[in-house]
Amino acid sequence: MNVARVLRRTFRPAGRGILFLFVGQALTAVAPAQWIPLNPVTAITRQDDGVVFTMKSGTMKLQVCTPTIIRVLYSPGSSFPVRRDDVVLKTTWPPVNWTAQTAGDSVVVRTPALRVVVSRSQGTIIFTDSSGGKLFEDQTRSLTPVEVNGEKTYHAEMFSSLWGSGEAFYGLGQHQAGVWNYRGEAVDISQDNSNIAIPFFLSSNGYGIFWNNASRSRFNNRFLNALYLSSEVADAIDYYFIAGPEFDSIVAGYRMLTGGVPMFGRWAYGFWQCKNRYRTQDEIVGITRKYRELRIPADNIVQDWFWWNTMGEPVFDASRYPDPKGMVDEIHGNHFHFMISVWPYFRPGSGTYAEMDRRGFFIDKTITAAFHPTGQALYDAFNVEARKYYWHLMDTALFAIGTDAWWLDTTEPETEGRETNILVTNRVAGANGARYANLFPLFTTSAVYEGQRHESDRKRVFILSRSAFAGSQRNATAVWSGDINSDWVFFRKQIPAGLNCSLSGIPYWTTDTGGFISGDPDDPMYRELFIRWFQFSTFSPILRVHGTRTNNQNELWSYGTAAQKILTDFDRLRYRLLPYIYTMAWKITSEGYTPMRGLVMDFRSDARATDIGDQFMFGEAFLVNPVTEPSATMRRLYLPRGTWFDFWSGDPVIGGRSIDASAPLNRLPLFVRQGSIVPVGPDVEWAAEKPADPIELRVYRGTNGDFTLYEDENDNYDYEKGVYATIPIHWDDTQRLLTIGTRRGQFPGMLQQRTFRIVLVRTDHGAGIESTEQADAVVRYSGKETIIPLH
Repeated sequence: MNVARVLRRTFRPAGRGILFLFVGQALTAVAPAQWIPLNPVTAITRQDDGVVFTMKSGTMKLQVCTPTIIRVLYSPGSSFPVRRDDVVLKTTWPPVNWTAQTAGDSVVVRTPALRVVVSRSQGTIIFTDSSGGKLFEDQTRSLTPVEVNGEKTYHAEMFSSLWGSGEAFYGLGQHQAGVWNYRGEAVDISQDNSNIAIPFFLSSNGYGIFWNNASRSRFNNRFLNALYLSSEVADAIDYYFIAGPEFDSIVAGYRMLTGGVPMFGRWAYGFWQCKNRYRTQDEIVGITRKYRELRIPADNIVQDWFWWNTMGEPVFDASRYPDPKGMVDEIHGNHFHFMISVWPYFRPGSGTYAEMDRRGFFIDKTITAAFHPTGQALYDAFNVEARKYYWHLMDTALFAIGTDAWWLDTTEPETEGRETNILVTNRVAGANGARYANLFPLFTTSAVYEGQRHESDRKRVFILSRSAFAGSQRNATAVWSGDINSDWVFFRKQIPAGLNCSLSGIPYWTTDTGGFISGDPDDPMYRELFIRWFQFSTFSPILRVHGTRTNNQNELWSYGTAAQKILTDFDRLRYRLLPYIYTMAWKITSEGYTPMRGLVMDFRSDARATDIGDQFMFGEAFLVNPVTEPSATMRRLYLPRGTWFDFWSGDPVIGGRSIDASAPLNRLPLFVRQGSIVPVGPDVEWAAEKPADPIELRVYRGTNGDFTLYEDENDNYDYEKGVYATIPIHWDDTQRLLTIGTRRGQFPGMLQQRTFRIVLVRTDHGAGIESTEQADAVVRYSGKETIIPLH
């Protein structure tokens, strides 16, 4: 057949009457899986949104969602099961320009960005880019009848051949093996303390796959040339192929499916004080007072568990917390926000427990007394009425007295003493819990997010959850890495854990700085670990300390005078960077951006960068290089190609190589990318203490650069109605011109005039935490475009 010529002929599969085009182009045959029967295509039907393939066994559909997103459905029968999807919100799509053609044995679905090739003789699917470069191969799909927890269902499995591919894999939630690149690894996609299950991964080939199944699942690439995706309970195989090639586009596509990310209040991007645990009203209020006396910046204080009389019933122990509303009012008066721990478990002995038990709101109860008593019950977050009741408890007892944020602990949910998740052997809202084994964190955060949004639009929701699933990001949920040890080994593991979690569509991630169990603030060796961990946390999406300490002290002054100075300096740096960080938060919400960025996100074509899991970008400007070895004074690190500036000295450094960077205890090796424009605000003691004025604009020369400053009212949902302002800023490196563009938008309390201090960073100029003594230019800005020549 002439490759250059398209032969138009009518193709009528058995029992169908639809026109296809034969394209004169042969595609390389794929070797079949030897232990699985071939499953050829017997008929093809074009629909408005894709192509349905009748197979020898079952039915498959390629749904064209967008030019870069293809949904693959495979059912064992002649139709696709109709079941409510609790994860994917996007169910309708605008029309896409796509075609379906045939080429010999192949059926080819084309969009402007992709080609999807289905072998009629074998049923394999090959995804390529628009020029034919292979991205991913779905070689076989199988649904094996099984019975799980009393339900007759299917075990789902998809096999992909990886022969000849050198791709790397990332994402899959958060796991604690210390692995960054999952090529050659197997990962259980199952919730557990410190392991967050999200069935979404990205490939360095420039695509991602969201495996849409909420049961216990598995990513298995133990044999480097074979990838298996499988799930315990399924009616069908259902996944979304998302092409990039850039990772930001893939993550944005995933969030288009599962939900965008609301903004937090500005305060949430500051420093959080927490420990296990404050025991009295006087103690927690006194801590906020001392922070203000010492003028150490902080915005949030957290009341951990056992503030109650009985777990589950939100009533403070009056002997220790005699006036909860007065306590919250005084915390607010000290310019702190107040977060409180809430569990999904209920202990017997309260009226709340009795009422929930009577209404059938419990999934199961403990049967043996240990840390928790016999009869402690897990509430059924899958039950709509139980969710409403759960929020009602929080609303009337806690939100009503001014609580600002929610710490939802043990949201896996925790099943201590056995490996199998409690949901797998129980029923939830009348259904098989094994089918929804990973969904508990999504439903319980939905209860709180939807409840508070219904109650008020004046206070942005903030939820800190120990676990998450696909879609949790839409519930204003940040996650932390669970109950990890206070040692260097666990500290090192948190970096790839956080980077993979970030690539799983969860942009807000944090750790128990210093580890949860357990540190001694009087031990010089532990003080060093705490300092290094805090330096890392300064450039995490959320800056938070927490943990169990031998002397029950975990405040920044608890680690000695020398440590306090270092910790406070990094805390100050975090606050001075709030204009940069808050703008990044807006990008997360408006663009699907990711703030904590493995190097593969920005340097995907750099083979050395793709395998580095202990360095990362914090936004577009900062290359962060945590020090994870004790007694270190140097840090070996890789600088990607281009020119970088040492943040502490302003010295330019040529990239594309590894260097040994100075790393004394008071410094984290930190480099800024050429072309960056970094707004540095004034010193503040809490995030909303005063407007960010003046702003020091640090310009890192070497190439053109852009930054758009975002501002709003700091803590309500008016930004969703367009009540905010942006200021575009552009650096022309050739002409050495800085343009501060016309301000767009407005909001109540917006500065009508402000001052920008322009600093061209160079050696010993525009470096470090402190303000630059002599700016290169000072501009009084009133909202109109201003061009500043800097020669």
